[in-house]
Amino acid sequence: GTATAPAPVPAEWSGGGCPKPYVAGTDYSAGAVVSVAKSGYSMVYQCLEEPNNQFCGLSSYAPGTDLYWENAWTSLGSCDGSISPTKAPVFTALDDAGGCPGEFKEGGEYEEGDKVSKDGLVYECKAWPSGQHCSQIGYEPGMSVGEGSNAVEYWKEAWAITGYCSGTLTPTAAPSFVTLGDLGGCPEEWSPKMPPEGYEEGDLVSSMGMVYSCKAWPMSAHCGQAGYEPNVDPASPGAWKDAWAVAGYCSGSGVPTASPNFDVANVAVCPGEWVAGTNTAYEEGDMVSVSVSTTPIRKVAYKCKAWPYSGYCGQFSPTEYGGNQGWALVGSCNGSIGPTMSPVFVSMSEYGDGCPQEWSASSTSYEADDLVSLTVSGTPERKIVYKCRDWPNTGYCNQGEGFKPGSQNSNMAWTMVGMCEGSMAPTGSPTAYTGDCLYDRCRMVDSTENCTPGSTGCSCNASASPSSSCVRDIEEKSCEDTQANLWSSTADYEAGDVVRLVTKRFKCRNYPNSLWCEMEAYRPTLENTGIWTQAWTTDGMCT
Repeated sequence: GTATAPAPVPAEWSGGGCPKPYVAGTDYSAGAVVSVAKSGYSMVYQCLEEPNNQFCGLSSYAPGTDLYWENAWTSLGSCDGSISPTKAPVFTALDDAGGCPGEFKEGGEYEEGDKVSKDGLVYECKAWPSGQHCSQIGYEPGMSVGEGSNAVEYWKEAWAITGYCSGTLTPTAAPSFVTLGDLGGCPEEWSPKMPPEGYEEGDLVSSMGMVYSCKAWPMSAHCGQAGYEPNVDPASPGAWKDAWAVAGYCSGSGVPTASPNFDVANVAVCPGEWVAGTNTAYEEGDMVSVSVSTTPIRKVAYKCKAWPYSGYCGQFSPTEYGGNQGWALVGSCNGSIGPTMSPVFVSMSEYGDGCPQEWSASSTSYEADDLVSLTVSGTPERKIVYKCRDWPNTGYCNQGEGFKPGSQNSNMAWTMVGMCEGSMAPTGSPTAYTGDCLYDRCRMVDSTENCTPGSTGCSCNASASPSSSCVRDIEEKSCEDTQANLWSSTADYEAGDVVRLVTKRFKCRNYPNSLWCEMEAYRPTLENTGIWTQAWTTDGMCT
């Protein structure tokens, strides 16, 4: 037979020989050029300008080969040989940063400009929006995600190396405590607001007796969004601090009427810091302090409420979401004091005639107004009654441990209505969702195709005769009908995958946003706004 002529070599680029080969994981700057070997020649690619250059080092953007490479690279032409250096290379030495800042801590809250140390190197959190990843899993400085050729260094998107260090930083001066000001009566409590009715720079809201001020633009745009409620850490810990600043404390309608009145001027020194524990770690009247600012240092004191609310005092910090169930604000403080006296337990009002069925993490059939009981003490036995909230919050009642009554996210699903004794007949049995929620789930799968001998990737060389044995490896799309299930932390989500929450569908966004779809912080919710929208988009309703 007649051999097929090989594919023509693209025009040669203007730079002469071939630059250094592309290496995945390298921190390529805008304008950097690399070469990639092809069949019989090499191609030259140039890294695009900001911000696309952040993808140039990711293996899923390998120039000329992977699906999304054109979002990071542009082709300049072919090359042959190597480039002769015009002069000796210049090596840039890292600066000596002196003493080492604090070690990076997984789960820590980091903002733009924060510095951490690891293995003798100093890393600085980049500016927003890249800096929003500094506190997220998978962005630990110097650590790669994956193994071998699949390893990706996501940390370079969030952190920059600024130098090397040794020893520890020496404080420049003794820390100074700043007492929070008494702002009088409490402004209105925070509520979700979207433009044009949203919050603006300087607007004040209150939460648990603390007053917060909306920051300047552009961060003020977050002040009314779900996920940025002051003092609340629903999915992205500390996100509210990007939008709000602590302004002081207040008293009035914003503080629960059942809480005792204290003369804040008498809280001169601070009790011990709050420490997590069991539901018996703190008792009624115990006092703790919590730091609300580190530069300058500001602390406030809280007092543990009467039983059964005291059971929450060891489970939730006074300033975290759910903390207001057990703690009442006393005022700002300075220094340290000894422990308070042993308290006297006081019961809450009894609800109904006997206790409803115990809450179950495995149930998926709770509906609005369904009642459950939760045992908070065995000796003596104490139970609290909760009621499932109205739609759209109803969906959270069936989300297991993450929204257990009395837990951190309890208020999103359940309302505490009182205590109970004995037993009662269960409420009407609800009907779980049993419909079809199918979608077309697609994946790229390995396959082969026939090829012309001598062509790129073909198993037959140019001198071979065309035949069915001449093949090359390819990837092709394969789709199948799949049931949309509830979001799961163990699932491996990809772009286009669909999950549901009750009967509402959500679709995983395209790469690179799809990388967040399997992260707990980006789990879809029934709220119309929130950080989940960066990873997911609504996809209609199940039938």
